[in-house]
Amino acid sequence: MAFYVLAHPEQHASAALVEQTPGQPNLIAEVGDSQIAVQVANHPDGLKMAAAFAWNLAKAATEFATRCQELAMSQDTDADGKHAEFTG
Repeated sequence: MAFYVLAHPEQHASAALVEQTPGQPNLIAEVGDSQIAVQVANHPDGLKMAAAFAWNLAKAATEFATRCQELAMSQDTDADGKHAEFTG
């Protein structure tokens, strides 16, 4: 079953690793009143597959953050013509 999720992160959006049960990590993204959870599949290669997905997601997220920061900095200059600083 395929579905499409569109999120517009606002001020209180967050992402976190949650492991309520040892050995069963969850990646949780919260945007507004919604949550997206990524869990490990229950089969022998589940942890390896989840790790590969998470590394791929981390790479894409880093590229997305870099591009958004570049665009924001090009729009957001202070009175001295310097770009605003961003922190992650």
